[in-house]
Amino acid sequence: MPRLPIPTDSDAFSEETRAAMRHIHATRTTVPPPSSYLTYAGKTGALLSDLVEHLRYHTSLTQEETELAICTAVRAADVDYIWAAHVKLGLAAGGREEAFHAIDTFAPLDRLKPDEALIIRYGRELLEDKSVTDETFEAVRARYGENGLMELTALMGAYTVNAITLRAVDHRAAPDARHLTPRPKG
Repeated sequence: MPRLPIPTDSDAFSEETRAAMRHIHATRTTVPPPSSYLTYAGKTGALLSDLVEHLRYHTSLTQEETELAICTAVRAADVDYIWAAHVKLGLAAGGREEAFHAIDTFAPLDRLKPDEALIIRYGRELLEDKSVTDETFEAVRARYGENGLMELTALMGAYTVNAITLRAVDHRAAPDARHLTPRPKG
């Protein structure tokens, strides 16, 4: 059970939280975790929700590329709740099971399509290795331009914030959800 209740637009929550909840409802129709939890910080929840909305639907990236980037970020953060939802969305957007399996299991990328491998490699270096090689940086810039490079970076960063928010409140995926494979030891 999560450590905090999910806020609602009720008297049980501060006016700042309620205003943020109303903003998210008006712009997204639902207030999914983690945006809902971030409304405890008032406008923070609304602003992050707006950023995520923009990064998911209004960038130069395709929906498939967006979902690969999101899944790469939440794999690095080990958060099943976001993983389960976004693998489904990624597959529906035309993503391949092989790519999501590679993300999940830290498999080699040599059998993936070049764009799949590039997005995953960039995310792994950025979030797992904590250092992006010049080769990977230049490959992403050459493929997506500086705009797309920064969109990928911001998208992965926003979903890292989402993931650690869920980790902080201990919001977990349902038992029947698609869970991440446990990390290899060592």
